[in-house]
Amino acid sequence: MTFIEMCRRVRQDSGISGDIASVVNQQGILAKLVTWVQQAEYDIVTSRSDWNFMRDKASDVLTIGKAEYMPAELGMHPFAMLNKVYVAGQPLEKLNFDYLDDWHLKNGGPPEGVPTAFAETPDGSILFNYKPTQATSIDIRYYRAATRLVANASVSPIPAEHEEVIIQLALMNYARHEQDDYLLRDATAAYERHLSNLCNKQLPAIQIIGWSC
Repeated sequence: MTFIEMCRRVRQDSGISGDIASVVNQQGILAKLVTWVQQAEYDIVTSRSDWNFMRDKASDVLTIGKAEYMPAELGMHPFAMLNKVYVAGQPLEKLNFDYLDDWHLKNGGPPEGVPTAFAETPDGSILFNYKPTQATSIDIRYYRAATRLVANASVSPIPAEHEEVIIQLALMNYARHEQDDYLLRDATAAYERHLSNLCNKQLPAIQIIGWSC
């Protein structure tokens, strides 16, 4: 469903009168409904940084003498979390940003060499321990950062078969506003059921050392 279609579905299920022709320039309860749907989708996506549906990858070439990159410079979207980083075919170690920043300060900046480690910076860039002396290949596996639905045709990254979780959370928001205990109870039960299905299908499998199937 598109953003506008989700809003119309919530309007229908909640019993709110009136039509929603657009997600912008609404007033009164319909404006609140649009916000409830938008916030519900955003809250679900941002509740975890490792949803499978937010996984992405990028390949590029590091610039000579450059140790820090914004995602767009490496052909990436803004990220929520970096999963794997390979430079020249070798895996890099992930470091704490403050640790790597202190190391750079002690060395007068990033030394020259092939990167062997990286850190995620507070402003959303990628910082390497060394700055390459030649163009070097890089391959990244990461999880994209969430963005809010803003236009009628906006589509959530949550797979279509799990979109009901958004509808039910939005209905919960409406029910709290209206102090409708019956709707809140039913929507909460449905939300928890659909969220459980989403987690089962879209979160990495938990591996327990020593156990096998």
